Amino acid sequence: MSSNEKVIQTICGLCPTNCGIRVYVKNRVIDRIEADPENPASEGALCIKAKAYKELVYSPQRLKYPLKKAADGFKRISWDEALDTIASKLLEIKERYGAETLVSCTGAPFTEETRDGFIQLLAAYGSPNYTNPGHLCSMPRRLGLELVYGGKGYARSAPDYWNTRCMIIWGANPTASMRLSEWLAGNVDKEITDAKARGAKLIVVDPMYTSIAAMAYVGIQINPGTDSALGLAMLNVIIGEQLYDREFVDNWSIGFEELREHVQQSTPEWAEKITGVPADRIRQVARTYATTRPALIRDGNGLDQHTNVVDTVRIIAMLTAITGNLDVPGGNVFFPLPERSRYPTLIPKVKRLGADRHPLYDKAPFSSVIDAILTGKPYQPRALIVYNCNPLLINANEKRVRKALEKLELLVAFDTFMSATAELAHIILPEATDLERFGHRIYFSPKGGLVTLRQKVMEPIGESRPVFEVEYELARRMGVDKFFPWKTTEEWIDYRLKPTGITVEQLKKQPFMYATPPVEYRKYLKSGFSTPSKKVELYSEKVKNHGYDPLPVYREPTASLASRPELADKYPLVATTRRYASYVHTRFRNLPMLQEMHPAPLVRIHPEDARQRGIREGDETIVESPEGSIRVKAKLTTEILPGLVAVDFGWGNPGDGGANVNILTSDDDRCPFSGATSNRRLLCQVTKA
Repeated sequence: MSSNEKVIQTICGLCPTNCGIRVYVKNRVIDRIEADPENPASEGALCIKAKAYKELVYSPQRLKYPLKKAADGFKRISWDEALDTIASKLLEIKERYGAETLVSCTGAPFTEETRDGFIQLLAAYGSPNYTNPGHLCSMPRRLGLELVYGGKGYARSAPDYWNTRCMIIWGANPTASMRLSEWLAGNVDKEITDAKARGAKLIVVDPMYTSIAAMAYVGIQINPGTDSALGLAMLNVIIGEQLYDREFVDNWSIGFEELREHVQQSTPEWAEKITGVPADRIRQVARTYATTRPALIRDGNGLDQHTNVVDTVRIIAMLTAITGNLDVPGGNVFFPLPERSRYPTLIPKVKRLGADRHPLYDKAPFSSVIDAILTGKPYQPRALIVYNCNPLLINANEKRVRKALEKLELLVAFDTFMSATAELAHIILPEATDLERFGHRIYFSPKGGLVTLRQKVMEPIGESRPVFEVEYELARRMGVDKFFPWKTTEEWIDYRLKPTGITVEQLKKQPFMYATPPVEYRKYLKSGFSTPSKKVELYSEKVKNHGYDPLPVYREPTASLASRPELADKYPLVATTRRYASYVHTRFRNLPMLQEMHPAPLVRIHPEDARQRGIREGDETIVESPEGSIRVKAKLTTEILPGLVAVDFGWGNPGDGGANVNILTSDDDRCPFSGATSNRRLLCQVTKA
């Protein structure tokens, strides 16, 4: 390293994994970014996104100054004008319509900043309406675990690859998407490969033949959205053949007899007709999982964006529990996570949007926000602050979401690049990148709960600013800064980490610090579970009391020919969606290094379906659903089953040249628990353009 070069040890923020990186800076300019082998969370692993970080920071397309919508586009304004305009309008809206008519929408938690940004301001303002894409990603799955195991740490279980003998990867591809956002697991590719080398069996459940399916002992290609039928049939086999852990069931569960009776009709033959998975294969997977202990199940985002996601994960949680694979080495474990201060510090008493329809879901589902904007019931949101999120592209029924966003009196977009949502905004604010601000990340792991520091590498480019500086300035202008326990980013970190006793100054000297003891297994032996019964609830009175089925059920997706046979001639194909691994949600398609790898969205179609339609590799096609149509190029592949197509998700931002797949999706049918919509399953036809 030359004398004018310095290296800064920090963590990436471009996806939920937050791998350790080393940033090499010469003359105050980033020279290169490399993996950090000392980081205990990633152990030297790094994907292509982090290698494109330099392109992101220095991109000519970055938002660098506040912008205000004018008749002929956007005009540059000062930060004072931007913040004064927002503060004044929000105070006016509160006076005229009430505080609850402000909604804050943040993106997926790539970082803790994304999770916390503008939440304190929203609460101080008096609104309960915090929303994010969580109804489409992870939060319904967490609710499913919570209904069976209980809340707090019991809604956060993770697979223990290090000690397992059997792995089911269900609706996930961890070799491409790494790991859950708070789980310290090192290099997942290596962990799965090492487990296989030790003799562990790998089972993969996915509609597509993915890269990890190629490694599998058993691979199951399942019809999208029918996972709960597969799970019920597995319960039928395991209970019917008495392959369950009798000691755990007798002492640590309630409702087993009700569950036994409930799944008697859910035979593998019944499930075969729904899932497309042969009955003998279902029996093989159920027996292998139940008898090869310890065993784990890694559920993933492929189970999200279906209208039965919560019940699907309830079933997976029950499979884990009754087979004796819960909180044991090699199973699904409740790893320790560092405690943080309560956030936000105050809770508005107004009822959040969606509370009546989805009482068990603790946020306002974005689908409920859209309903309220368009109908005015139970009240009409008037303002929306969007941070690090792109709701126009992410949510089902793009036409309806656009109509709602255009109806707002104030839409503020705070982001790094212009997005499809930002194009509709009244005010656009430029955000500092993760390398231009401090931050932190917490992880859970067998070794203990870990706290890491995101070091500030450089000053923000242009007039971009960190989120908490902007949030506090708005609070000060609105007269609610007295409710803030912090003023700066570093003070926010200190506040959040106060229960751990760890401070920013300590982390600057030692960027990785364990805040809890190592994992302790079978913690329920001491205190039980955090359910009302203190046991695993296979039958849930809580669920029943809220008007839902106390036992999980299979519901036929609305987007199926069984539900809508009248559409068979016009829309004979089922479509699902996929994300290319180098992109995250709707981001990064403007970065040359990543764009070169995957320059345009594709529709993946089986060669036989393509032949019947006269479609060849690379042809321009029209994908049409009952909701609309888009143009995408065809990719012929046997990775996908006949009758099923997969359309790339996340395109449609200005300049990326791609079509938004959610033009095709509907928000009519929703998960009764969480408001999740069927973004990953729709009926369609594909024709040559």
